Amino acid sequence: MEQPGAVETSVRVVYAIAEVMNASLGQQELLERMLQTLVTELGYKAASLRLLDPERRTMEMQASYGLSERYLSKGAVEVDHSPIDRDVLQGNAVVLRDVLHDAGLQYPEEARQEGIRSVLAVPLRIQDRYLGVLRVYTSEPREFSLSEQLLVSAVANLAARAIRNAHLYRAIHAIAAEVNSSLKLGEVLQALLHKVIEEVNCKAAVIRLLGPRKRRLHLMAAAGLSERYLKKGEVWVRDSPIDLEVLQGRPAMIYDVQREPGFQYPEEAAAEGIRSVLALPLRVQDEIIGVLRAYSAQPHRFSEDEVEFLSAIADLGAIAIENARLHEALSEKYEAAREDWSGWYRFLAIS
Repeated sequence: MEQPGAVETSVRVVYAIAEVMNASLGQQELLERMLQTLVTELGYKAASLRLLDPERRTMEMQASYGLSERYLSKGAVEVDHSPIDRDVLQGNAVVLRDVLHDAGLQYPEEARQEGIRSVLAVPLRIQDRYLGVLRVYTSEPREFSLSEQLLVSAVANLAARAIRNAHLYRAIHAIAAEVNSSLKLGEVLQALLHKVIEEVNCKAAVIRLLGPRKRRLHLMAAAGLSERYLKKGEVWVRDSPIDLEVLQGRPAMIYDVQREPGFQYPEEAAAEGIRSVLALPLRVQDEIIGVLRAYSAQPHRFSEDEVEFLSAIADLGAIAIENARLHEALSEKYEAAREDWSGWYRFLAIS
């Protein structure tokens, strides 16, 4: 049975963290305030939040509260040498009741010198993607109750969402800056699609534009797809239910192209390793000019956040395309005017 007041404590912590998240804070200060709330409200010694660097297989410190500089600078936390982090990144909450006797930490001696005895570690997760680990520390051996583990996990999920939102905001800002600074359409669209793959953690992405008669969708840019798949055949609007829906102005999703109708080339998609598709309209003012698609290698239900992010990216892609069209039109008019002026100059010179 939970201790009396456990529910009230949980409500108080969640409310305090909600207030922190509603404040106008930068990401670093927001995470530190979240950890501070956990420590002070629940009587812990300290807390830390590390993000996974998947390439180097290290856990990089993002925020902490209550830990000394000596402990924070003890050395790199490597996943392969940190059993607790390996377990947490599989999706498990891990409790070390007494670090003097329980194995699991990469630096047990440094933890002892810091006055750490118990550790609770939980994953930072966005859907099926693990971003890092949140740890809380106590100065005495402690049993972490189930409600306590669930509360810390809930805070970890809020922290993951805050990190994710800040990351997506920076991604959109970077793409917007590139769209506004470059007229090299091919480079801009390739960068945009690679950012889609990186941020949504999907297999591939593609942009197709409507032809003059609006019967076909012509390939404009692609990332993550083989030449064989790109050459599979024409994409006719009438034969592609998912695109018919998108061209009405709303996002469309297929959870599994191998089981659901709506995809024009299901066999070729299966051979390419495509399972799920999210398609969004490319819109310039009130006109839909094409489609942005994101492909997943696993059956995946794209979240509302992912749809909103990709919708923003689709809007930026449409702006880049329109900018390129306007630049081309202005260039043609400039050349025509220059030729006219040259003709008048020769005529006046002869006269």
